[in-house]
Amino acid sequence: MTSFDMFSFSRSSLRHFSSSARVLSRAVVYSQNGDPSKVLRILTYPSIPSPPPNSVNVKFLLSPINPSDINVIEGVYPSKPAETDALVLSTTGGEANPTFVGGNEGLARVTAVGEGVHSLAVDDWVIMIKQQAGTWATDRTVTVADVAKVPDSRFLTEAQAATITVSVA
Repeated sequence: MTSFDMFSFSRSSLRHFSSSARVLSRAVVYSQNGDPSKVLRILTYPSIPSPPPNSVNVKFLLSPINPSDINVIEGVYPSKPAETDALVLSTTGGEANPTFVGGNEGLARVTAVGEGVHSLAVDDWVIMIKQQAGTWATDRTVTVADVAKVPDSRFLTEAQAATITVSVA
């Protein structure tokens, strides 16, 4: 089986991921390190509320899979997500179990701007500048300090913008 075969989808399957048919938000998440085929799952969550001060809501347009993303999930990459970056905390057996959104690179479009944000506007393209930011989601609320506006976005394709930070830093 090739890598392509592992990730091929039928047209009906792709419709489930279509943003036009989406009612709730989704993210590819993991709560423990290991084989991605065993630890990754889809989390569906309610639509995100208006952003708090100094934050923006973003809709991810394109989030590539980088080999380092797989290494992070496996737990062998030097940079790991911090528990303070967990999407949700669930309690199992009395212990907090952080749940992280996968993905490091990606392109998002600003959909709402919180109070105090003057450097971004709705429809601006942004990329994540914080490591292990969790880009494998339909939409998220992020602090303005964790994103950078894509300059001259009209001259870039979504794929170019989404991978602008690959192997940088």
